[in-house]
Amino acid sequence: MEEKKRTSKKNYKLVLFLAGLLLFAGSVLVHITDNFIAYRGLRGIVSFLFLLIMVFYNRKETNLLLIIFLSLYGSASILTIWYESNLMAVLSLALNFVAVSCIVVALWKKASFKNLGVSLSIVFFLLLAVNTYLLYQLIAMIKDFNISNLLYAVMLLGAMTLVVAGALSLLYNHSNNTKASLVFTVFVFLLIFAEIFRAISYYDFGFGNASVYIARASLIIATALLVHFSIMPKTEGETLSH
Repeated sequence: MEEKKRTSKKNYKLVLFLAGLLLFAGSVLVHITDNFIAYRGLRGIVSFLFLLIMVFYNRKETNLLLIIFLSLYGSASILTIWYESNLMAVLSLALNFVAVSCIVVALWKKASFKNLGVSLSIVFFLLLAVNTYLLYQLIAMIKDFNISNLLYAVMLLGAMTLVVAGALSLLYNHSNNTKASLVFTVFVFLLIFAEIFRAISYYDFGFGNASVYIARASLIIATALLVHFSIMPKTEGETLSH
């Protein structure tokens, strides 16, 4: 039975690759045809399709917090179809905030300053300060587009949660220093990268269509890495909180 279970998991990387390729190709196709509703909807499909893959291969071993993250993140993406409505935009960003908070909770007990040292601690806090400042500056630019105060507040809250998730993932990787911890850390930072380029593309801050495709490719790769992390063998120390 165990041998059969191991064999059934051997092809998951190919499944992830094909699913990611299909999602990116579909995203490019609907974008070049100016079907922006479908393009936004496909962002939600990314989360839900990879969630199905993760649950299929993990069965009962699937981390509940990761299930909640993908479910809420996908739902938030679907809501962006109506993003021009202030209420729907607020709901979308609020779901995003709760989703990323699940990542923070999953990492909280696994991240540690142990053995970080003085030099690395200084570098860590400098990186944290720089990332916080850059995200704040991006959101300050967005505020110039006359968004509501509530939407601006939710944006700030979401940005700070992403910063915390990034910081905890670095500490988690430093504590474990393994392939699994590195995969998860790359997932977190690609997710942040995807969110930044999504804002750049939506508010047309530069890079043209390149920012659109960078945001979508980053999201697809990040989500695939999350599923890869969930399925790959892990030690007790590498396993996230449930």
